[in-house]
Amino acid sequence: MLYIPFHLLWYMILEKTVTTNYYPIHCALDDLIPFCEWFIFPYFSWFLYMVVTGLYFLFKDHEAFEHYMLSLIFGFFISTTICSVFPNGQDLRPDGYGANFAAQIVKWTQNFDTNTNVFPSMHVVGALGACFAIAKSRKLKKKVWLQIFNWLLCTAIILATMFLKQHSVLDIFSGIVVSVIVYFFVYHGPASKILTKVEKLLTKKNSA
Repeated sequence: MLYIPFHLLWYMILEKTVTTNYYPIHCALDDLIPFCEWFIFPYFSWFLYMVVTGLYFLFKDHEAFEHYMLSLIFGFFISTTICSVFPNGQDLRPDGYGANFAAQIVKWTQNFDTNTNVFPSMHVVGALGACFAIAKSRKLKKKVWLQIFNWLLCTAIILATMFLKQHSVLDIFSGIVVSVIVYFFVYHGPASKILTKVEKLLTKKNSA
């Protein structure tokens, strides 16, 4: 959990330094995706999704919490490192917004949520980190209704980043690639083995 403030500080520094001199991320598929202001609601649910997931695991499933935190640490570290060495942004935002309240929320959001540091998408990395953690949790994996909701919400969040013109399709694919690499490293690679050993040591210590 101590990494989160470090990440936020790093990200805020990037937001202040990468403003106009960046490589624009764009592909042909971006032009085929229409702007839809109503996706602002799943977009904002990302924050609640990640916080609620973390708090639940913190108090109810320590093993899942450790995997979830490691996924965020590695995923966000890789993403911010890429943005640091490869300043990037996107120029996809519409020139005008509608008059409905959803469009006004989007306009207000984009006043502080900049169009830089988008590749890979940290929205995708965070959402998939939470999604994988819920899917792998021993206490939650058998709750079918919850797993269906989990995957639907994660998908809606990812789609929202494109329909709100917050991210290019390339940002999404790169975020998915980062998330999959981190998933195998944390759940099936060296990190998983280390966590298993730590859990066994703590179990022995508590039972002594």
